[in-house]
Amino acid sequence: MERILVVEDDEGIQELLVETLPRLGYEPVIADNGKMGLETFQSQNFAIIITDVRMPKMDGLTMLKEIRKQDPKIPIIVITGYPSVDTAVESLVEGADYYLVKPINMVDLEAKIKKSFEKRKIQKALASIKLTNIILVVLIPAWILFGFFLARFFE
Repeated sequence: MERILVVEDDEGIQELLVETLPRLGYEPVIADNGKMGLETFQSQNFAIIITDVRMPKMDGLTMLKEIRKQDPKIPIIVITGYPSVDTAVESLVEGADYYLVKPINMVDLEAKIKKSFEKRKIQKALASIKLTNIILVVLIPAWILFGFFLARFFE
């Protein structure tokens, strides 16, 4: 079961996600604020992070920036009850994959989670292809040179 870090100070949203995410096949881990979320992220492994923007101790965007320094690829979904163009743009510029407005539409959230997993699979496949290409770029000329020297040696 994939683990999702939920960084949210609203107990109602916490309860909703704790009830809903397991039914969708995910294990939620709750953090009450950005500081706690960052500490939890640093001590455990997660597949996705869902974070609120406005929270005590550390807001979600500050936490997002810190997490991106440590893991630029982990999917992050930002949710907010105070939507604005500024926070939407800032969250996406800082590396959020999605920006959702409260009240959370659970069908939409589930779709964003699934898209995040698909995106992560594609990124892993591309990384594997890049590694294979690098190996081939190095090995093919080496084999050609090796063949050339073998042909010279056996003349």
